[in-house]
Amino acid sequence: MKDEKLKTSTVWSYAFAQGSGYQIMGAVVGSYLMIFLTDTFKVPVAAVGIIMVLASIWDAINDPMMGVLADRTKSRWGRYRPYLLFVPLPLSIVTVLLFASPNISDTGKIIWTAVFYVGFGMLRTAMEIPCGALINAVTDRADQRNRMISAYTFTMGIFTTLATSFALVAVSFFGGQNTAKGYMIVMALAGALMTVSCWICFARTSEKYVMQKKSEKPVREEIRELFSVKGLIPVIVTWLAAFIAYNCMMSSSVYYMMYYICRPDLISFYMLDISLVGLLGIAVGLPVIMRLCKGVRKAFSVSQIAVLLCSVLTYFAGKNLPLLFVVSGAASFFATMSMAFNSMLMTEMTDLIYFEKNSMMNGIMAALKGFSNKCGIAVTSGIISLVLTVTGYIAGAVGGQNQATLAGINGIRFIVPAAMAIIILISLRAYPVTNELREKFRALYQKKESDLKEE
Repeated sequence: MKDEKLKTSTVWSYAFAQGSGYQIMGAVVGSYLMIFLTDTFKVPVAAVGIIMVLASIWDAINDPMMGVLADRTKSRWGRYRPYLLFVPLPLSIVTVLLFASPNISDTGKIIWTAVFYVGFGMLRTAMEIPCGALINAVTDRADQRNRMISAYTFTMGIFTTLATSFALVAVSFFGGQNTAKGYMIVMALAGALMTVSCWICFARTSEKYVMQKKSEKPVREEIRELFSVKGLIPVIVTWLAAFIAYNCMMSSSVYYMMYYICRPDLISFYMLDISLVGLLGIAVGLPVIMRLCKGVRKAFSVSQIAVLLCSVLTYFAGKNLPLLFVVSGAASFFATMSMAFNSMLMTEMTDLIYFEKNSMMNGIMAALKGFSNKCGIAVTSGIISLVLTVTGYIAGAVGGQNQATLAGINGIRFIVPAAMAIIILISLRAYPVTNELREKFRALYQKKESDLKEE
């Protein structure tokens, strides 16, 4: 087998498919949808929380279904690439409608939100899982997979920064006083970018490392084998905690700046701070920490120690804005790395399953990572909704929230990420992949490819 490096066009076409328009939509929904629904569309906050929790639970349930479907897809284009061709356009349409604000009854608003939020989640699943599974199918080399992951995470960081920092500016520019119109135009532009970049990725990638022509085992047997692999449960716990921490950081920041700090005018600057410094963490910090730590487990652990310390410090910073911006940025510098580390864990665990069980489960492993993400979103939405509801949150009341609400918002923003960092540190102690195993994975791929060529 030739030790071929991936073409730069392949790496970056994947990065833009996963990290550009797709991430703009995800970032805007994650950071601004809840406050759009409660403050603009006027959906009751309790109903928003219930919809988001139930929709995320359903997304988490259908993720494994999508993983199984992707692993069993048969087409002339491969198992995973067809989804890049057919999913982006309907996902774009549904996301635009999610931010529509029709003049209907409260019941109609709840139904409208539920239908399009569920549709948004299901179509994201149909996009996210095949794209995640595609990495192991494109190359068997860990360094080349990490190139794809790093390029994607870097691109994601850029477009997430643009979305979280300038979304409100763009919404105001396109919509003026009509907030819903502004959001719909922004989502339409993001959808167009996503669709084009996914089609380019479809054209620039190929699935060279799908060793099995088809699965001969029942799904139940595959799932049973999967969960018998040592270390899988701790990895899932790690993913879940990382996604809860990241989603809490992004989703609560708008509420934090608007109501706790009472500076709505600084929302864009604060989002720019945590997003831009997070981007630097991916571009600069990630390669350095990986080189120094020589392995994903140790690098991930070091980053979470930094997140824990920064989050606790910022919780007690009060309304000291210089300290808030500096330490929040430092926390984001390390916290955003978790998105890359999560994908690295996924690719290595996929190799471990292939090594131990002789079964390629790219789609199912991507689905488990997606499952963890959706559960993280559900937990985050539930936490925010529950805290705001029980503490007497008043939509739009800048400077008029009670102390219980303010304490709850501050806790969500900093204590939850700190607690998740502790859980990640504990879970990573059970991570099973070593450098010795990585060498064995490589040898197995070489042998399998040689055997297939002889056949």
